Amino acid sequence: MKRIIIFCIVTLSISSCGNDDVNKKDSIKGGVYKQISYDLTVPLDLNNDGIFSTNLLEENGAVLSPQQITFSLDNTVIPPYPITTCVDDDGNGHLNEFICLVVVNYVNPPSYVQNERTVTINNSIVGLLSEDRDTLRFEETLTRDLLNNAPSGGFDDTMAISTYVRE
Repeated sequence: MKRIIIFCIVTLSISSCGNDDVNKKDSIKGGVYKQISYDLTVPLDLNNDGIFSTNLLEENGAVLSPQQITFSLDNTVIPPYPITTCVDDDGNGHLNEFICLVVVNYVNPPSYVQNERTVTINNSIVGLLSEDRDTLRFEETLTRDLLNNAPSGGFDDTMAISTYVRE
């Protein structure tokens, strides 16, 4: 009888540990995701090397570094910064266009909600998790920065897909 009780306790312990691992893997709570790519539908040459790329992290890694998303246990998030296109005037009337981050200092961090494979940050940024919950993708539209007289044509409504992997 003692053997049966010990066997049952060991079996229950093993099965409950397995379920906890699956539940932790399904949830993004407490997880950190690092950006591995930022793909555009339109190739750009941000570093003026004459080579156009659709992955902004490859094109201009020195300026646009991979970002992180931290999903806190209290359902707040440290999200990626918004990105816009900016224009620099070289003083000779020539405008150089490049991508820049808009750093936001949050008084209260935004919240997030996970519903199965969908992750929503602040009710407006929607991402999709892979089935194994290790990859998170956000689809967004890059916009021009209208405050610095951005030139027109070609770049408005450019779609971007930002991909993150669990660290």
